[in-house]
Amino acid sequence: MNTCSIPLPGRYVEVAPNARLADRRATLTYRVPEALEASTEVGQLIWAPLKKRIVLGIVVERHDREPATEHIRDIHAPVEPTFCLTPLQWRLAVWIAEQTVCTLYEAASVMLPPGVGSRAVEYLSLKRQPLTDEIDTLTPSQKRLVAFLSAEGETTLERAQRAQQSSLRTIVPALEERGIVQRIARVRNRPEPRMTRAEQVRLVPDSMPPPERAHRQGEALAWLTPRLRARPDLAMPIESIVASSDITRATLRALAARGCIIIEPLTEAAADHSGGSGAPPLTNEQSVAWEQIRPRLDREAAALAILLHGVTGSGKTELYLRAAGTCLASGRSAIVLAPEIGLSSQIAQRFQARFGNRAIILHSALGDSTRAANWQRAGGVDPVVVIGPRSALFAPLHDIGVIILDEEHDSSYKQDSIPRYHTRAVAEELASYHNALLILGSATPDVETFYRSTTAGWQRIELRERVGQRVAAGGGQLIARPIPLPDTVVVDMRAELRSGNESIFSRRLMEVVSQRIMAGEQIMLFLNRRGMSTIVQCRSCGAVTQCPYCDIPLVYHRTSGRVICHRCGHRRLAPARCEVCGSDAIGYFGAGTQRIESEVQRLVPHARVVRWDQDALRGGVTHESLLRRVLNHEVDIIVGTQMIAKGLDLPDVTAVGVINADTYLYLPDIRAAERTFQMVTQVAGRAGRRVSGSEVVLQTFSPEHYAISNAARHDYASFYREEIAFRARHGYPPFKRLARLVIRHTDEDRARGEAEALAGVLEAEILSRPEIQGIDIIGPAPTFSARVRG
Repeated sequence: MNTCSIPLPGRYVEVAPNARLADRRATLTYRVPEALEASTEVGQLIWAPLKKRIVLGIVVERHDREPATEHIRDIHAPVEPTFCLTPLQWRLAVWIAEQTVCTLYEAASVMLPPGVGSRAVEYLSLKRQPLTDEIDTLTPSQKRLVAFLSAEGETTLERAQRAQQSSLRTIVPALEERGIVQRIARVRNRPEPRMTRAEQVRLVPDSMPPPERAHRQGEALAWLTPRLRARPDLAMPIESIVASSDITRATLRALAARGCIIIEPLTEAAADHSGGSGAPPLTNEQSVAWEQIRPRLDREAAALAILLHGVTGSGKTELYLRAAGTCLASGRSAIVLAPEIGLSSQIAQRFQARFGNRAIILHSALGDSTRAANWQRAGGVDPVVVIGPRSALFAPLHDIGVIILDEEHDSSYKQDSIPRYHTRAVAEELASYHNALLILGSATPDVETFYRSTTAGWQRIELRERVGQRVAAGGGQLIARPIPLPDTVVVDMRAELRSGNESIFSRRLMEVVSQRIMAGEQIMLFLNRRGMSTIVQCRSCGAVTQCPYCDIPLVYHRTSGRVICHRCGHRRLAPARCEVCGSDAIGYFGAGTQRIESEVQRLVPHARVVRWDQDALRGGVTHESLLRRVLNHEVDIIVGTQMIAKGLDLPDVTAVGVINADTYLYLPDIRAAERTFQMVTQVAGRAGRRVSGSEVVLQTFSPEHYAISNAARHDYASFYREEIAFRARHGYPPFKRLARLVIRHTDEDRARGEAEALAGVLEAEILSRPEIQGIDIIGPAPTFSARVRG
């Protein structure tokens, strides 16, 4: 964790407060009290009074300039433990604030340690006893508060308010101004870092297994035994075990007490810091790619961005591992980002297996203490590899050698809440500060990223072959043999309907499911819609059950018996009668993942089916537990949404069925075709990552669309040519930048009027300023959807 150094002189500080100001770039001037003069520094996180409350703020500057006003308040206290943004972190915060139009504090908030943003608890205490001649000038309420604090000592503002049985909003500031009472803010229940010693586990040969009643220990030993025997040193870091299984530290201690395993300090042999020793051999393509990446990791090399464009299963992760290992060996740190927590956990397992305790996971699903400890370790002096979703980019690393964005095209890299940044843009800026290499990996790159690799000096490295099994070569060496991409069959669902098949499954898909189940292989069925039915409709009058707060239909979920709005979260019991005509002829139309699961279980009753979507992650079910079930072949058919389409490495999946490839295709979004191509290509890429002979069945009502046809051929180049031509014709990104201004109001007419007025102001401004002429205004137009959350 960053701590402060020698403070700069100055009686006053400029503070960026955690508050909305008229000018988002404005700071507030405070006086530094004598007691804090030796400990207040630029970049420090402090508590400061603002109106009638106490807020967090960051010290931006310390100076001796006389303020324009005489009414200057003191800062209260630094946040404990002391935390300071580094100069590079503050520089990045200023850049984010400018790019995303937010306050300086909002921009810096993403860099604060876990728990710092917690709500402050305010405490009151007497600063001094009032003088005799002062007592008569106090109001009765002020006298009661002084007497209470004299008797009780320091207490919370809330408790003092209850004791006084009246509001203290005006009483406390008045006594503060006279120097009689002081108010201090503290964070309650701030997570304390729980530091654990770096340890590893080793098997005890021929030990007695745990008794049957200790089933958790037995399951843990069964999981550990083959994995430990497969490792060259027969040892595995505890952190890797806990991250990649359901095994807890308590279970490991119990196994050690029974003599089944040995727990010992982590040795260097358990963690390869170079990324090369013990690594699998590279294919010819990977070797060529690595020879281009490796020189760019040199500390003296110019900062650069590389687009690593590799088909699914082409071995991009192994190149990430080697890049991170090279940085560690040279004393620099690495950041590896994945679009979602579930995917970052699988990547983290590989990094922890390679680097042991030097691979640190950072994401919001970790316990508070673990997250705080990992954050503190990231800010230490030793180089580490930080793995996580977009928030891990802001880990307090001192010297970064490489930043890696896996699945760089994914929309999860865009933050929807303030500050609304794109991880790719922030990573590029951060890499420039550290003279670090930026690697953007994807099988389906963002069109704007690919465009920059052809025009803006970014380097592009292609991996066109999948990495197959390692086979023996001359001299006892192993070589990696490529395997082909899966064959794709496009099924025109219009023809299926004309031939009398009204099922959600085409005949070809059902054939594939039956064949693969009989062969003992796994199948993945993809549909990017949750729920049982997407529309609940009256068969008598045609009325559709809609969200009362949003202009979209409610989706029926069978497991809860409720209809749910996937926009605002509103939910209620499914209707038994039509709310318009009173008929009980309620129909359920459309398909979601719950219906796919139900139909598969009906058609293939002997198959073991699991559903992998947001609704399935309930009651202790996690991404990791579902992934383990699939990897342990406890599942035959996986039914899921986009969660199963992103970068998962499932070696036994040999067939993929895309139930409806058109889900995104006709949405009112300039990136609809791109997202369709990406989603279909990514989910198809889950098939046959270890063996040849895999296949994909792609069901669609639009087989002629270029996003569908090119995805079926795994042909990114052809898709890109058509998509970039479409965007050039219409002036869409990357040829122009789009800014979206949304007016929200509870009254539709008022919202429309405000939007039209704003458009008029903008048009007049553009006409009056020659330097911005050429900016086009589109709209105003209703958003999709026009009504949200009422």
